Amino acid sequence: MRKAWVLLWGGLVLVASGCAVVPKSTEHAQLELTQALVLKEHAWSLSGRLALKRNHVAESVRIKWQHKSSPSSERLAVYGPLGRQWVVIKLVGDSVVVDYGTGREKTVSSLTEGLDLGLGFDVPIVAFRYWVLGLPAPGSQFVYEPDGFIQRGWRILFSKITRVDQYRLPKKIQMSYGDIKLKLLVDQWQLF
Repeated sequence: MRKAWVLLWGGLVLVASGCAVVPKSTEHAQLELTQALVLKEHAWSLSGRLALKRNHVAESVRIKWQHKSSPSSERLAVYGPLGRQWVVIKLVGDSVVVDYGTGREKTVSSLTEGLDLGLGFDVPIVAFRYWVLGLPAPGSQFVYEPDGFIQRGWRILFSKITRVDQYRLPKKIQMSYGDIKLKLLVDQWQLF
């Protein structure tokens, strides 16, 4: 009887210790390598739909993102209902300029700040740049999950992956932070 208890407790300890760490899967490793290459070696763009749900209120916007690799620059445009442009964010080197239209521009001094994309809350734009590629943002801790990772309190899940040329890129991404839920469906990836 004592031997059975020792085996039972030993088994529980092994199971519990196995649950404590989620190793990086081969899928994660392949996706990270792909995204790192795309981010460094290619200019790319994506267009898609971003659905937002917060406090039982849901809305949808369209986004167009353009990345140039040399010199590194980004342009993210967010469009509301009927194609009306809400905000354009330009990242060039260390500077960020947010254009809310009608002459209202804001220069952000720190790339670690969140930005209001017209959705009513701040999005960590620098991290978002990596998340849309399926990568954790560098310089910030993260924890792998079976279909994604958690970083800066955001849970990022990749529910659909697509092939673009020889690369595998996210097609459908779910992001959540507290009561904020975002779903990005990429309609088109382009690599240049």
